[in-house]
Amino acid sequence: MNMKKLSSVLLLLIISTVSCTNLDEEPFDILPADKYYQDKNSVIAAVVRPYEHGHWCGWDGDRWLISELTADNFVWTQKGKHGYDGGDWVRLHGHTWTPDDGHINGGWVGPYQGIGQCNVIMQDIANLDYTKIGLTQADQAHHIAELRTLRAWFYLFLIDFFREVPIITEPQKIEPQSTPQEVFAYIETELKESLPDLPKNGKIGRWDQGGAAALLVRLYLNAEAWTGTPKYTECAAVAQDIIDGKYGTYALDTDYRGPFRSGINGYRSPENIFEFPHAKNIYEFSWMYNATMHYQARYSLDNDWGSWNGVHLTPSRDENGNLYTYKLGMPYERFKTGDKRKQPFKTTSSEGDYEGFFLVGTQYEFNKAQGYGFDSSKVVLGTEEYNGKPLAYVDQVARFSEKPGGRWSEGSHVITGEENSGVRLLKFPWLPMSEGLFQFNSATEIRLAEIYYALAECKYRASDKTAAAQLLDDVRERNFEPAAWPANSYEMNIANLTDDEFVMELGREFLGERHRRTDLVRWGRFGNEWWDKPQDSKDRSVFPIPNRALNSNPLLKPNGFE
Repeated sequence: MNMKKLSSVLLLLIISTVSCTNLDEEPFDILPADKYYQDKNSVIAAVVRPYEHGHWCGWDGDRWLISELTADNFVWTQKGKHGYDGGDWVRLHGHTWTPDDGHINGGWVGPYQGIGQCNVIMQDIANLDYTKIGLTQADQAHHIAELRTLRAWFYLFLIDFFREVPIITEPQKIEPQSTPQEVFAYIETELKESLPDLPKNGKIGRWDQGGAAALLVRLYLNAEAWTGTPKYTECAAVAQDIIDGKYGTYALDTDYRGPFRSGINGYRSPENIFEFPHAKNIYEFSWMYNATMHYQARYSLDNDWGSWNGVHLTPSRDENGNLYTYKLGMPYERFKTGDKRKQPFKTTSSEGDYEGFFLVGTQYEFNKAQGYGFDSSKVVLGTEEYNGKPLAYVDQVARFSEKPGGRWSEGSHVITGEENSGVRLLKFPWLPMSEGLFQFNSATEIRLAEIYYALAECKYRASDKTAAAQLLDDVRERNFEPAAWPANSYEMNIANLTDDEFVMELGREFLGERHRRTDLVRWGRFGNEWWDKPQDSKDRSVFPIPNRALNSNPLLKPNGFE
């Protein structure tokens, strides 16, 4: 099948997801591209097709897993007979992966699939006469800039994960890998050249000037870790421009929940620079729920899903209830007692209001009579170790059901979990299905808080701790009641803002947002110890190029990591 035919197949995938299927219809896999692009709608369908893959790439599986489960805040524990999965999660947590691991391969394949889609569609639309289908040359430049930006976003995964990767800009082209410096320069050029042709504050879920500039901030912030050359001055300049409104109008949300409830009942957070919009049965945040929630969570959160009972926060306490002393990990206990985010999650109205980011403690059934909250008379019961007994999430990992015999004596490890092990993150809220709210919240990819924190880090590294504290506090103040704020402000307690504290604060603010591995690498802490993981004996800050990739491209060479 030639690439024009392939592009038509990709475009038809969009149509098939939003219309009924007629198996008797004429097959269109042989429709040439110049026959498909007949009007504005067909062009727009082409442009948005790679966004669907982008959502999957960022928020549905391997890329999230190797960004978060290789770091200190999350783990997928084996829970009794469930969840060993060939040792996948043990290897990710313990930094013992190999070039044959499927999740590492997914970190390579996912972005390149998106890059391939962008290349095909860009080639198609670059050859179109837009004026013949009611569009302008400015529209054409905009669409190409949008796809170049999306392609650059895919390349950010690759430079972050593997450093030395092929730069592929044409369909079906096989290339050798480029150096990290070359990949960095390519991404930088793509973003800078695309910026002028993008709109400010564009459509939800589409790249615009603010989004492209924010990707430059990510690129520059990590330049030293990725290429050996620091770019903090450049990072600070672009971050300040975004905050000042050069690339569009954005504002920090006054509510700590705002960025993550965007999309609910028509609300759009002014903080979100780029988000993947969702709608039930069309575009869903499904993987995150399945991976993190218990099988019985449907009763407490009001939906009909089963879930896998996999991912949870790494424990803060040992099997005897003592607080660990690691400098990393222990995410739940890193939140101060007065932090609004640390509240147990519960809905507070039938309109989608809620509080808290975590499921912890005894779980109760959803209160169907009032349409929100929990019914304290109905306890959710376990199905495995606690079959018929109350299900209560604990900030610990051990075989408590076998105490004092059985495997209790093995201690606290990735393989010694139970069905109730670990605090569950509900930062991305799961709202009641019976109220028509389930799966309508967006996946927040980039928000203004990230730009504030990036600028704060640049200031901090330049020894301007006061400016850094002010920027961090601009975001953080919403997390505390006024009476509790003076004790928690960095600006009012400047001595508290140390390197270790900055790393902990990054973990709190961006918990679960696919930042953690990148942040730890940038701060030189990825190889350090945390729960059930000793200090690395060798550099694991870069993933090995997967063997499957090496076998499929004779021009590739191993990147020196195992």
